Amino acid sequence: MESIPFLHANKTFTITFEDDLAFVEVRSILDQLLDSSAFDSEVQKYAEPYRLNCDDEVFKVWVMDMEVIIQREQLL
Repeated sequence: MESIPFLHANKTFTITFEDDLAFVEVRSILDQLLDSSAFDSEVQKYAEPYRLNCDDEVFKVWVMDMEVIIQREQLL
């Protein structure tokens, strides 16, 4: 797994991932998480992993503080 700092929407996130991700995928995932208030501490207390779509791909995403762990789901 690889981790990188990522600046988006005037916030710095730590993105952790296994597979190569396109910037458009990372930005889309972060926008969806921001829209769902995933970075709010009260939301994080009860949040399950997110299942998010970007184009034709599906991602399983975990959020802890400002760290985002992204796993591409394999289609069978």
